[in-house]
Amino acid sequence: MFQKNQDEETQQYANTTSPEDLETVVGPSMQVEGDFVSEGSIIVKGTVSGTVKTSKLLRAEEGSKIIANIKAADAVICGQVKGSVRVNQTIEISATAQILGDISCKSLTVQPGALISGKITMSGIEMQSASKPAKRRVAGSVKTKKDRSVGTRTQNEVDEES
Repeated sequence: MFQKNQDEETQQYANTTSPEDLETVVGPSMQVEGDFVSEGSIIVKGTVSGTVKTSKLLRAEEGSKIIANIKAADAVICGQVKGSVRVNQTIEISATAQILGDISCKSLTVQPGALISGKITMSGIEMQSASKPAKRRVAGSVKTKKDRSVGTRTQNEVDEES
């Protein structure tokens, strides 16, 4: 009888919980290796190596270590990351964070004390292409040695007079 009620509660919870409410937690004593993909949010307190991908929030807690390329909708980094971080929207980097890798995002917040080594690229910048400077015209004209003439005399005639 107890088993039946527990199964009913589990089934009811599964029916009312959407993927956006689910979180995957990597505990402080856990080490995950390989491709780590989740439809819900991911909270990392331990170590992850390989690749990490979520369509929601990735939160790397203080003391966590991620040695992986990351792709997420949003991210909050408080631990160590070694690898590229591609975030569709917002990344928050706390004072305890250390990131060794390139960052790509739309919005970036960095607290004083955070350590970052890598290139940061933010989407949304629309710069006009650098137009070529207009050609300047110099008063007078420059002629080649063959074509140089002063009045009706050739340049050689002028040189001979001098």
